Amino acid sequence: MQRDDIATLVCQCHTLGAAADFAHEPSSYPGTADGSWGTYGGHGTGASAGGVGAGASMGTGELEQQQAARDERKARRQASNRESAQRARARRRGSSTRCRRAWPRSCAANTRLAVELNRVAAARAWEARENARLSAEAGALRRGSRSPRPLRRRRWTGGVREGRRRR
Repeated sequence: MQRDDIATLVCQCHTLGAAADFAHEPSSYPGTADGSWGTYGGHGTGASAGGVGAGASMGTGELEQQQAARDERKARRQASNRESAQRARARRRGSSTRCRRAWPRSCAANTRLAVELNRVAAARAWEARENARLSAEAGALRRGSRSPRPLRRRRWTGGVREGRRRR
């Protein structure tokens, strides 16, 4: 027998659990880890021989069963992925629907906030003008003189000027 045939035979027997029937002889193949026949090529632990497939000792029925099991796992995985994608699409649809329903409320709230912001900005501007007027009046009083024209006192009316009616 050639060396490859011997390694194949040992691998097949080891896979079947009959490796103990052969005497252990160290291998002279380069790259073997422990010198055993089963680690030909240095890429295994005796379960397979380097370039020889692990299925060499299995019958056609066993290979078909393994392929059927792989196909079944693949089909289950694909079905699971399909269901997961459907759930994700349903979540996105629900989120989109909630956003679409909340949009009018958000627009109304935005309008109310814009009105309130304008009111507060007008009140701040009035207070800044009133503060400037009072500062000028206080400065004039400190100097002991009156300003050339009398300062007229204004009253804040909530953003509506005096003399105008609210709508």
